[in-house]
Amino acid sequence: MTGVYDVAVVGAGPAGSTVAKVSVKHGFSTVVFERRTTVGIPVQCGELLPTPSEAHNLFPKSKRMPREVHVPTKFVTNRTRTIRLISPNGASYDFSFEANIIDRTGFDQYLTHLAMDAGADFHLQSFVKTRTRNNELVIKSNQSTKKTRARIVVGADGSRSIVGRSLGPQFMNSESDLSPSLQYVMSGVDTDTSVVEMYFGGKIAPGGYAWCIPKGDGVANIGFGMRRNMVHDEKPLRSYLNHFAFKTLASSLKNAKIESRVGAIIPVGGPLKRTWTNNVLLVGDAAGHVMASNGGGLPTALCGGKIAGHTIVNHLKMDTPLSEYEKQWKFEFGYELDTAFRVLKVADSVMPSDMTTDICMRLAGVRFLEPLIRCRLPLSVDLASKTLVRILNQVI
Repeated sequence: MTGVYDVAVVGAGPAGSTVAKVSVKHGFSTVVFERRTTVGIPVQCGELLPTPSEAHNLFPKSKRMPREVHVPTKFVTNRTRTIRLISPNGASYDFSFEANIIDRTGFDQYLTHLAMDAGADFHLQSFVKTRTRNNELVIKSNQSTKKTRARIVVGADGSRSIVGRSLGPQFMNSESDLSPSLQYVMSGVDTDTSVVEMYFGGKIAPGGYAWCIPKGDGVANIGFGMRRNMVHDEKPLRSYLNHFAFKTLASSLKNAKIESRVGAIIPVGGPLKRTWTNNVLLVGDAAGHVMASNGGGLPTALCGGKIAGHTIVNHLKMDTPLSEYEKQWKFEFGYELDTAFRVLKVADSVMPSDMTTDICMRLAGVRFLEPLIRCRLPLSVDLASKTLVRILNQVI
């Protein structure tokens, strides 16, 4: 046994490091286990983070969200002002949306160092194999296997969480709701650095979308996310990405060079129905805290990590029930996550093909498309679906 801790966090992403910082600053012994060799590498996201004002707009009930998405200037590589939605036939729809494009590797390591400086123990290249009911963790590290026990375990270990799996199927993201994504970081890109582009269509990203996110200085994240259950072939992800990068974006990338390739698995099935037990909390992707309609999960990871940290502190100090964590995150951003999932389901039902996607986007226009990206429905779910289906029946 390597030791007994008050808190053991599995995963050193933004959510995990945030939990660790809060718990250790309040005097509770905290350990973090991270399977990667270096925190923040590889980068597994588009690196777009809404500005504090946009975060307030997205999650109006959360007073802490604008604070949590504030990033030190040194980690901001570019600032964008517009999101451009592009339909399969090339029609574009622009609306204002302010975002910071960040250096995720640097930012993740910054969050880790904040927790380490406060006193948290970090163990890299440490893969948690199992968790028992009494929170004993079996960890494989450097060809050896060790055991640790903790009063509270936090699962911050991604969409296929080992901690979640140890609790049972109801604490796991469904495989059918996991969206594989692939991204090239490219230099020599000729694009408007103030605009984030999102491309839709079955040939580009079935069941998802592709993106061009400018990082500044001619560098951009070029990637896409899809859902396998929306296609009937086994075409490799790289084939989709190469088609998007070198066909769809050919004019912008004619002098571009691939600097790195990264992939990720994004949960888009909405938040888990339950994210706590009497000695475990799930945060970030492990809890399904991702906006299903746009794939964004960094704001909710940061905010959820802070909520989890304070809930643990109150539990260990005053025996406050861990269920308060779920009550609080649902209040601060649960409605938006649920709505984003409903938006995705509406899109699935009325946009089965590129032709109908074009028609729906044209009929909806910016007035209705913007709220969907912002995790809002301009109409009720049933009314939105019925209205679009009725219109499509008239024009097809």
